[in-house]
Amino acid sequence: MRFVRALGCGLLALSPPLAAARAADAGESAPEASPRVIGSAGTFALVEEFGYPYLVGLHYRSTPRTPWALMPGVGVAGGPDGMGYFYADVAHDFALPRRWTMTLSLAGGLFLNGDAIGANEHLEFMSGIAFARELASGVRLGLAGYHISNGGLAHPNNGSEALALFVAVPVSRSR
Repeated sequence: MRFVRALGCGLLALSPPLAAARAADAGESAPEASPRVIGSAGTFALVEEFGYPYLVGLHYRSTPRTPWALMPGVGVAGGPDGMGYFYADVAHDFALPRRWTMTLSLAGGLFLNGDAIGANEHLEFMSGIAFARELASGVRLGLAGYHISNGGLAHPNNGSEALALFVAVPVSRSR
């Protein structure tokens, strides 16, 4: 498990500069900056031991609000037996060739009934990476992977990996 986490961290660290370079080389424009409502479905835990509890989520992501083009957002994700995560996040989009987008995000929030998947504290953090294809309508379809843990604030710090398919619908289109 440590190898998988180390590999994931390494890929995350390399992804932004590689994506920016590829987008610049390909002459790609920056992803469209409009607020989005994101619906998702997947699993809270990619571990057979936990029975792959389902995840259904709804998220609002605003337009970029900082010089680094960070987009604030708020969301909720629910699962079986009252499992739930209420969070606020920041994210950044990176343009990839052929209308693909990579998004990195970091969230913090309140996790309820997470003991079953290793989210033992109420304060939990979520880091994520998502890849999406933007359709002509501005709607994005994609796949996101997340790591949820207490960030070492308490022990044990088992955490969990989540995986979700999502649809991101623009609230308004910029002209």
